[in-house]
Amino acid sequence: MMMNRERIGFWVKLLSIVLAAFFLLSFIFLGIGTNLNYNIFDLFGNQNQPKQANQAPDPQEQIKAAEKELKKDPKDPEKIKNLAGLYYTAGRYDDAVRVLQKGREVAPKDEEIPALLGQIYTQQAQIASGDKQKELQKKAGDAFADAAKAQPDNAEAYLLAGQAYDQAGQPADAIKYYNEYLDREPKGENAAKVKDRISALLAGGNSSGSANP
Repeated sequence: MMMNRERIGFWVKLLSIVLAAFFLLSFIFLGIGTNLNYNIFDLFGNQNQPKQANQAPDPQEQIKAAEKELKKDPKDPEKIKNLAGLYYTAGRYDDAVRVLQKGREVAPKDEEIPALLGQIYTQQAQIASGDKQKELQKKAGDAFADAAKAQPDNAEAYLLAGQAYDQAGQPADAIKYYNEYLDREPKGENAAKVKDRISALLAGGNSSGSANP
């Protein structure tokens, strides 16, 4: 189903802006390049830039109100995303993940929830290390992969899935989603960088199947 582009709230945009910086740093870390011009608003099909928010009420009061609203209608995807966004901005990442995970169960047709879940897993991974970081990146990859399935024509969702799997040490899945990205953007701005990354993964013998170094 097509997403209603006017439904994305201010908190989704705010979350997107913050995480855009992490995506940029991740691409630099991977060596894909520093000339990345990715706008995560495109993932949701919204080209409007966020407006300056007015002074907001106390965050804890907002959270309490959102919790009550969701309790009244636990299957409303907008209330799910609103509460998750408030948890996120309060630094309560585990609570945000919990709400979005439940949201995927009760509102499986909502196209924004898996992408937002992937963003938060990516955020958590940035402040984790070792096996925990890879575990979170794997979860992010799975969430972005679901977002790609929900929006099969959206190349950026595949790119984000490939990136997350790459950082998770899952080269086979990374190559798969990088290639899906290239299928949709064969001459895109990041196409050459993604091809180079695929070649590096193959040269390292980290691909699936019978590919050799």
